[in-house]
Amino acid sequence: MYNLYIVMRRTQIYLDDRQRRKLDRVAKRTRRTVSDLIREAIDARYAATPREDFLEALRAGAFGVWKERTDLGRTDAYLRRQRRGSRINRLAG
Repeated sequence: MYNLYIVMRRTQIYLDDRQRRKLDRVAKRTRRTVSDLIREAIDARYAATPREDFLEALRAGAFGVWKERTDLGRTDAYLRRQRRGSRINRLAG
């Protein structure tokens, strides 16, 4: 059996009477908590797609990955050397 821990943060929201009555009715009918219904509604409306989640994780993991590298030398100088002459060749080609 796996142990799954989900960290949740307590949040208070203000609902008008109509919203609360609606949530109470649905919670009773579906045998779920009001909190569960609210979390589901938030996920349905605002949750990212799996692709967006993947891309965000990729960006977060890759951002600044080369920052502390001392073995790479001056990358800006390297790029300038690589690009030298290639613009003229592309335009003439």
